[in-house]
Amino acid sequence: MKQKILKFIPVILLTCILIGVLSTLFVVIGSMNDDQQTTTTTTPNGNGSTTTTTTTTQQNGGGSQWTPPEDEYDVEAPEGYNKLTFYWSAKNVDYSKCDIWVWYADAAGQGYTLHECDYGMKVVVLVPEEVESVGFIVRKNCQNPGGTNWVGGEQKDGTDSDRYAVMTGKNTVIYLKGGDANQYCSNDGGKTLDIIKLFSLAGMKDFHTIRYSLTPKTTLNSYDDIEVWDGDKKLTVTNVSTMGKSASTGLITVEEKLAIDKVYTVKIAGYEPCAVVPMEIFDSKEFADLYHYDGNDLGSYISADGKSTTFKVWAPTASKVVLDLYTKGHEVDAYKHIEMKRGEKGVWEHTEAGVGHGTYYTYTVTTSVGTQQATDPYGKAAGLNGNRTMVVDLSKTNPAGWDDTNFDPHIDSYSDAFIWEIHVRDFSNLIKSSQYKGKYLAFTEKGLVNEHGVPVGIDYLVQLGVTHVHLLPVYDYATVDESKPDEKFNWGYDPKNYNVPEGSYSTDPYNGEVRIKEYKAMVQALHDAGIGVIMDVVYNHTYDKNSSFNRIVPYYYYRYDKTSGANSSASGCGNDTASERYMFGKFMVDSVTYWLEEYNLDGFRFDLMGLHDLETMKRVEKAVHTLNRNAIIYGEAWTMGSTINGSLQANQGNISKIPVTNGAIGSVAVFNDAMRDGLKGSTFDGASQGYINGSAAPNTTKVKFGIQGGMVGGGTGWTVPNAMVINYMSCHDNYTLWDKFSMANGNYSVEDRLRMNRIGAALLFISKGTPFIQAGEEMLRSKPYYDKDGKLQYDHNSYNSSDEINNIKWDNLKPGSNEYNMMLYYRGLAEMRKTYTVLSDTKAVMSIADLKNGAIAIHTKSAEGEALIIVNPSSSYGGSYTLNG
Repeated sequence: MKQKILKFIPVILLTCILIGVLSTLFVVIGSMNDDQQTTTTTTPNGNGSTTTTTTTTQQNGGGSQWTPPEDEYDVEAPEGYNKLTFYWSAKNVDYSKCDIWVWYADAAGQGYTLHECDYGMKVVVLVPEEVESVGFIVRKNCQNPGGTNWVGGEQKDGTDSDRYAVMTGKNTVIYLKGGDANQYCSNDGGKTLDIIKLFSLAGMKDFHTIRYSLTPKTTLNSYDDIEVWDGDKKLTVTNVSTMGKSASTGLITVEEKLAIDKVYTVKIAGYEPCAVVPMEIFDSKEFADLYHYDGNDLGSYISADGKSTTFKVWAPTASKVVLDLYTKGHEVDAYKHIEMKRGEKGVWEHTEAGVGHGTYYTYTVTTSVGTQQATDPYGKAAGLNGNRTMVVDLSKTNPAGWDDTNFDPHIDSYSDAFIWEIHVRDFSNLIKSSQYKGKYLAFTEKGLVNEHGVPVGIDYLVQLGVTHVHLLPVYDYATVDESKPDEKFNWGYDPKNYNVPEGSYSTDPYNGEVRIKEYKAMVQALHDAGIGVIMDVVYNHTYDKNSSFNRIVPYYYYRYDKTSGANSSASGCGNDTASERYMFGKFMVDSVTYWLEEYNLDGFRFDLMGLHDLETMKRVEKAVHTLNRNAIIYGEAWTMGSTINGSLQANQGNISKIPVTNGAIGSVAVFNDAMRDGLKGSTFDGASQGYINGSAAPNTTKVKFGIQGGMVGGGTGWTVPNAMVINYMSCHDNYTLWDKFSMANGNYSVEDRLRMNRIGAALLFISKGTPFIQAGEEMLRSKPYYDKDGKLQYDHNSYNSSDEINNIKWDNLKPGSNEYNMMLYYRGLAEMRKTYTVLSDTKAVMSIADLKNGAIAIHTKSAEGEALIIVNPSSSYGGSYTLNG
């Protein structure tokens, strides 16, 4: 419980002396002979499957294939790779500030530098042979063309949606025009461009209506131009909304009632046929009445006698679902394939005798987009790399004493917490004495010290005064090969199996039981040390658009443009999920509930929470706090350019609409970017300065907003009740705090930058709201590297950088060093906040007076005590303040 303090706290003086979307136009050039050009066009069916059409056109004059000049930039594709070539030409554009941003499969996005050619500009990308489609964006106004990040200010050319090219051979060539979303082919080096005619979408709107989308626009003059087929049966078209009009999209009405588990084909004169996929129908009341499932039994469940297992999967659009059973989580083929039975609400079910703990399985699902294999979205255990789900008896995964766990974080509000954000691998990789480097079990090791004898690991966290550890994603993610976990690094914001722990952090990723038991052992050890565990969750997107969700129910779990079929990409990952749809919103609630109950977690941090709808986050809050009144929920509540209206988003402007469940210590908190940028300058501009490092006066309003816990408007356009803000200066994203000072204040002395750090940290710990720091901020964490020119740089987006860049450098904690002394300072701040609870009291009455040169006086008073704090961020005289009363 809180410690009662003296009625009045002596003045605390803080001073700092300063010396100064998926595009649906897929075009690929195939092989050519002297007289013909073969063009392959591919129409996406939404989940990775496609409809491919090949057309051959006679070239003007029957000339030979055009070949680039010998001196034109080019790259040869080595064995195992195909070549993708982009040509781009635009008017009134500074090419030196442009590039083409490219990504595919498990390759992170990066910019490719433009090379001059006769057409304009050219880019060549080498793509592994197994990659079928490549995402790309033509970027203008780049601050760092050819780089590996978006600094801010970049503009997409031609369309706001992401675009994709489909690879169909050794050489794929695409021509692009500035300001034009289309893709073109050419047989004369771009002198003549031929637009590709595409039937890009036939989406089922309701049980009698199909929305079509074509490129380019066309005029339908007769019902003879349109046919809808159910296999070999022609359906009766009763209306076409665009008849006689030039249009790229319209509605086709048929007399017969459509079924969501059938394959229909639409034929429009001049275009290749297109398969119909259920889309808008998912948002209809009729679909909801027929298929929304309220049960809590999806997944696999072992019978009470242990003699059989029941499997259930929601797949309303499937015509067939097959259960595949395996003895191992990798390598061996399925030993049995069983057709499941379709039941009510689109749930497929099967009970298999003789199957129990340790059996692995997948589903093979047939829908209108084809037959695909998937893991179980509700699966709780998995084999190597999460490619097969495992039937699990969770009672076998509990470490000794697990059922006796009764952790109490001893906090009465979110403001009583001190959160330390860490990546599992970063935490222990450089602890020489650890037996479990980079693993969950490293958190269970006590008595570890660095080369200077300073406590590290979990003992360090206890001494630092941390109340909660925030773990970067620890569910099963896609980009690290669990059989070779040290070969590749990733933060883990690429979800694969949401309810399964990541296997690369376990000592045996081949056995689905081990990762669960060791994850629980980590939580248990932290709890025994008096530290809560907060899990970073990423429900706003998946690793790719063809996740198991989409393989089982194509188009349901993601947001799309209803006229083009393009994936929404407000997340920047090309596949925004649709939390507003009942079954995905239900999955989110079911998932956090499962993690809370099974793993005894103490809170959740929601990645890009503003992409979720407000109503779903209300249900999340209620479910979490009904189970654990002390759980902390917070997220990135940025306003997103999503397909859902801003008023419906769980963003900073709306978060106050989420009520507190009765008895809970808080509702849903938001990261306070106003405080973050106000203190140290824009997080997206390394050179910018803030209140504590050279630009005090212009940033005073933002800082006061943070000090008051976001409860009083500070020019932000949003406020929150009960100090529901996470106040911070750095997190895993962007530059570390010390690197920010190095960039923005490189001409200042080290001692001056240390002062900046100290005053910033002090402001976090005297503010209402929850203090949050990136692991290692308190020991001057830095992520330096040298670029190809030998110039020192700082990694601001190390999500897939090396361990060397990301690891916590524990040996920097040497008594007397700057790192060690800063750690002691943060430790003292945490102790001060814990002792003088008026600083964390959300009910305290606070007033802030402006003095001179950005200095402020903070007076706070409550039943817990009273404090006066003077803050002077500059070397100039800050003025005086008289305390009335």
